[in-house]
Amino acid sequence: MMQWISARTISVRMAMCVVGAALLWSAPFTGVGGIVLAQEQSLAKKLENISLYGYVDASYTQNFNNPSDGVNNLRSFDGDANSFRPNLAQIVLERVAKAGGDVADRAGFRVKLNVGEDAKFTGGNSGSDEFDFQETYFQYIAPIGNGVTFQGGRMNTLIGYEVIESPYNPNFSRSFLFGMGEPFTVTGLRASYDFNDQVSFAVSAINSFTGLQADDNNSKSVEALLSYAPMDNVGLSLFGFWGPEGGRNGSIPNPADSDVPFRHENTDRVQVGGILDWQATDVLELVVEGYYGNQANAVLSPGDMDTSTAPTIGNAQWGGIAGYVMYDFTDQWGLRVRTEYFRDGSGFFACGGEGGDSSVGNALQCAVGWTDQYDGDGAQNLWETTWTLQYKPVADMITRLEYRYDKSNRHSFQDGSSFGNNQSTLAVEAIYLF
Repeated sequence: MMQWISARTISVRMAMCVVGAALLWSAPFTGVGGIVLAQEQSLAKKLENISLYGYVDASYTQNFNNPSDGVNNLRSFDGDANSFRPNLAQIVLERVAKAGGDVADRAGFRVKLNVGEDAKFTGGNSGSDEFDFQETYFQYIAPIGNGVTFQGGRMNTLIGYEVIESPYNPNFSRSFLFGMGEPFTVTGLRASYDFNDQVSFAVSAINSFTGLQADDNNSKSVEALLSYAPMDNVGLSLFGFWGPEGGRNGSIPNPADSDVPFRHENTDRVQVGGILDWQATDVLELVVEGYYGNQANAVLSPGDMDTSTAPTIGNAQWGGIAGYVMYDFTDQWGLRVRTEYFRDGSGFFACGGEGGDSSVGNALQCAVGWTDQYDGDGAQNLWETTWTLQYKPVADMITRLEYRYDKSNRHSFQDGSSFGNNQSTLAVEAIYLF
């Protein structure tokens, strides 16, 4: 039986034949295999610009207080006392955008996946999943001046010296400044520009201080970083944060009208600070970081939990300073020393305070019931000194032996089944990079 075929169908089929003939003509010696080979070569060319790398990190920490709750109080990513910890396995898939070339060359992306105990606390949300996409963002360099780099998605913050990734920090344990008073990641849009080899600037419009991927209010916050390198071996960075963030998140009874609680939420939070980095010699590097933070109408004055009188609402203030000394004896052996002071003037961040994220390791956890000694006043001053001996048996492996001493002006540490004003830990860490 003859089947009727429309003129349009005949035209489409003829066009397909012409295209097929052209493809075969472009590979006259290899036929169809040449077409497949050309496609594979094109894909291989794209994959050449994509990097896959990461690391695996594990540790053991001994707390000489032998805390009954099994917690290294006020620590962020080393919170397990007298225990082994599979800290993190991180995989990064990345295509770095390039300032030159066509539109495709100017586009890039990064996907950073964390798996392990630390991943519970890198997400900015309370949770128990050992799985977190720490960074997921696109990147594009617009051909404006020297090139304006735009990034959108979830990214590491611009604030602070230390980072989530242990291999990129001098020490195994994180500082109080990092663990309590700084954001880890942010979600939003960022623009950065290199004016010249010495000066660069970056600014981000973000959801919140805690790195939440979903905004916790209807307003956006801003973070910024200005970097200046007056000499090849000296770098100065100034950073800042401003935005309406969660203040007194709880409802406080109002004696005048019990049906209308006092609420002070989404008040202005400001943080300013800087980092000075000096490569004194080929084997000696010195770093100093300091910052100050303030949030309006965020805390109650001590003793004002008595509902018979109107509570006094005050500003939360926090800040501190940390110094680092990094010395390499050889390519394999090195010593890193950190000392710092952190002041949580209102108890806003430390030990269950409301300013931070209660899921961040154990950075906000103190000995249970410690504030009962101080009538609910959570303010405290913290000091610590950390000595880290680093050894690289091979180029892609880092091992560390670390002693750390923490001190507080309050008895906020668990000491056996009682309270103490200090804790000492000895930790061993191994990292393999690939």
